[in-house]
Amino acid sequence: MKIRLTGTETEVEQAAELIGGLFTVLETSRLYPRRDSQLVSLYIEAELPDRTEGQVK
Repeated sequence: MKIRLTGTETEVEQAAELIGGLFTVLETSRLYPRRDSQLVSLYIEAELPDRTEGQVK
């Protein structure tokens, strides 16, 4: 899946860290400044983690 984060640099970096704890991150873009704004965007390509990890059989 592809995820776009938009916010302040600090917000985007914190959100990306949280997403990394929930999903398997395959690729992360650089920060892109938004036009006419102080905000930035970051693009993440991620997949759902393997749900069998850690499950008791």
